[in-house]
Amino acid sequence: MVEQKAMIIGEETVRKYLTAEDVIECVEKTWKWYGEGKVIMPNKITTDMSEAGVPGWFNSMPAYIAPMDVAGLKVVGGYDGNKALGLPYIKANVVITDSRTGILRALISGDYINDMRTGAQPAIMTKLLAASTDIITIIGTGLMAYYSLLCMSKVVPMKEVRLCDISEQAQDAFIARFPDAPWKFVKCKTNEEGCRGADVIITVTNANANLVEEPWLKKGSLVMTMGSFRETSFDVVRKADKIAVDQVGQSLHRGNVKELAEMGEITADSFDIRIPEVLAGMMPARTDPEDRIYAQIIGTGMLDVAVGGLLLEKLAASGEQVTLVDMTK
Repeated sequence: MVEQKAMIIGEETVRKYLTAEDVIECVEKTWKWYGEGKVIMPNKITTDMSEAGVPGWFNSMPAYIAPMDVAGLKVVGGYDGNKALGLPYIKANVVITDSRTGILRALISGDYINDMRTGAQPAIMTKLLAASTDIITIIGTGLMAYYSLLCMSKVVPMKEVRLCDISEQAQDAFIARFPDAPWKFVKCKTNEEGCRGADVIITVTNANANLVEEPWLKKGSLVMTMGSFRETSFDVVRKADKIAVDQVGQSLHRGNVKELAEMGEITADSFDIRIPEVLAGMMPARTDPEDRIYAQIIGTGMLDVAVGGLLLEKLAASGEQVTLVDMTK
């Protein structure tokens, strides 16, 4: 009889075996494989439980990564009651199954994987799309912003990091996370102050507002949005010289360009730069240092599944024993 034992892997073990560099490399490879047609990934499905009186939602995000032979599912959601319990608003888990039999291989706590792969995305996009990285502006100074800057520090040089947040206390707490930073931190009183003259602007918020206005953007700037709702004025997208995206299908239905897509102003053909195809060598990234590029990062489950697969490889190589559950009992 075929053995059916599944690993249960907690946060401490995940953090022990996955560095920022590991995750950045894995995300870049997975995007490349997706561009080459070696990843199967349906669009994510959102279950909004608030319709039944439960204050929360979760996304189901399946994928199969052929070069790794890893099949799985990321389940991630936001839960309004978590703050009162001392838990983060966003909670994630990653399920890895045997691609040939469907037997459960591992159930992995996905919080760190979700956070780190989220941060890896703007780091890789910045490397590919930024004309300069001297001045970086971050709007929103929560956990995702921290991981974004951490990962960016691994791949691009920076001289000045500007912080925009409605809470100065949040700005100070963010700065304290980087005690040995080789760049200068600047706390900005307004988003306009932060954006004017910036080379790269990242929005990492839960807002649904015009956090970035088009007149604030200089030639050659890169604006990246990572939130679930609109974070810039429509003209930031409309007047961009190039529009970049990590995945076309989901980007039309979520995030910053959703409303423009609903109005018929943005279609699948509007995305001039598709990052997986850039990494697969099928199209160029930035071609003109004066282009203003807008990029939407929507986030895809294939990245978490791939990083989960990498974790299993590292655990197997280490020989460390983890909790096993016999799924036949």
